[in-house]
Amino acid sequence: MGYVDTVLLPGETVRFRTGRHWVLYLPGLGCVALAAASLTPAVISYLNDELADSLDGLWSGLALAFLAVGAALLARAWYRRRLTEIAVTDRRVIYKSGLLHRSTSEMPLDRIERIDVDQGVLGQMLDFGDITVNGIVSSIGADRLNRIAAPNRLRSHVIAGEHALRPPPVAVGPAGPAAVALASLPVAAVPAPLDPDRETAALATAAPAAPPPSPEPAAAAPAR
Repeated sequence: MGYVDTVLLPGETVRFRTGRHWVLYLPGLGCVALAAASLTPAVISYLNDELADSLDGLWSGLALAFLAVGAALLARAWYRRRLTEIAVTDRRVIYKSGLLHRSTSEMPLDRIERIDVDQGVLGQMLDFGDITVNGIVSSIGADRLNRIAAPNRLRSHVIAGEHALRPPPVAVGPAGPAAVALASLPVAAVPAPLDPDRETAALATAAPAAPPPSPEPAAAAPAR
C-alpha cells in the first residue's frame, strides 16, 4: 500500500496515478554504454603485447570509472522513480516523494486555477514532461513535478474533476417580447410585483361600508 492509499478520505476515489518517467534511467544507461565501449580498447591492448603495458591500465580504469558513475546514476533514478507518487482523486491532487526525507503536497481541485505542461521534442515522443499546478494561494511547481509520465492525461483528469465539482448551471428559458420590453425600461418604470395581502386591504378600505339592513315593520294585530 502506497502513501496515496493511506491518506484517502472516506468515500474518496483515485481517478489517475502516475510518477516519474523511465527516461530518468537514460544518463545511467549512457555511462554503462561508455564503460562497455571503453572495455573494447582494453581487450585489444591486452591481446597486443606491445600495447598491453601502456594502454591496458588506462582503458580498464576508464571503463571502471564509467561503470561506477553509471551505477550511481541508475540507483538514484530508481530511488526517485520508486518513491514518487502522484495521484488525482475526485477531490484533490496528491504528490509525495522521498523516504527518509519525505516531501508531500496536496491541492483541492476547486482551488486549482490552471495546469501548465512543458514538453520538448523528446518529451512529446516519449510522453513525459514538467507540470506546474497553479492554485489560488499556492502552487506545486515544476521543480517537483519534473519528468512526469503522461502529463497530458493528468491534466485532463484534473480538468474533468474540476467540472464535476462545479454546481450545475441554472436553466433560463428563452426571453419573450414582454421580457425584452421590461428589460429595456428604466428601473423606476418597471412595475413592482403585486402583493395579494396589500391589494385585499386596499380594496376593503376603498369600498364604502354597506348600510345595515332596516328592520321590517311589525305586522298589525288582527281586529277582534
